[in-house]
Amino acid sequence: MPKIRYDLDQPMGKLLELAGNKFGEVCFETVTIGNMSLDILQIKDMPRYIEKLVGSAKPGKSVELPLWAKIWPSCLFLGFFLQQFPFKPEDELLEVGAGVAVIGLVAAKRGLHVTVSDLEDDALLFARINALKNGVEDKMDIAKADFTKDSLGRRFDHIIGCEVLYNEATYEPLADFLVDHLAERADSEVILAMDRKREGRAFFNRAKGTFGIMRKDFSFTDKDSGEEQFINLFRMRRS
Repeated sequence: MPKIRYDLDQPMGKLLELAGNKFGEVCFETVTIGNMSLDILQIKDMPRYIEKLVGSAKPGKSVELPLWAKIWPSCLFLGFFLQQFPFKPEDELLEVGAGVAVIGLVAAKRGLHVTVSDLEDDALLFARINALKNGVEDKMDIAKADFTKDSLGRRFDHIIGCEVLYNEATYEPLADFLVDHLAERADSEVILAMDRKREGRAFFNRAKGTFGIMRKDFSFTDKDSGEEQFINLFRMRRS
């Protein structure tokens, strides 16, 4: 497995110092999901950080925005769904493309053991800080993984993910990764949430050969635009 650039076994104060050195001032925001409140580390002045990125970019080079740091609306809906889900106490979960690990934290707060994975070292740094801040560090493992090519070498009772279908080149490899890492229990599920705008057709075409797929739709009103937005939640079990 790829090695994480940071030493995540350091105290939270040291980890916060690392985050601040990279992103400027960081702060915790309280996120409420159902009856659960979580403290989530955020980049305090994201526009300023992006401006710094753009200013330091070489001519002709694209800028990689820290999209992993965003708390997506679909994560809030998935987190609420997981609060109601009938997990078994011994279930072990994998979160793919975890970012700041909002939904992994929800599962860990329920007492489940969670492995949160992401390709980005900075995301894993934030995820570890969030685990410490919310008191679930003993329930949460951190793993660096690129689901287009890496293997964790084991299976999980459930796999969860939020907004992981954003790059069409990853759709088919992700479907294969889920097949290889989901336990073969009859009640094991992959549970994914995403904005309806992301169709992910190639992903579902690949996945439907192995999984039965159910979809549930949610809607909400965007507080900034006032427009109605839609979230799709997919539950996938082996056929």
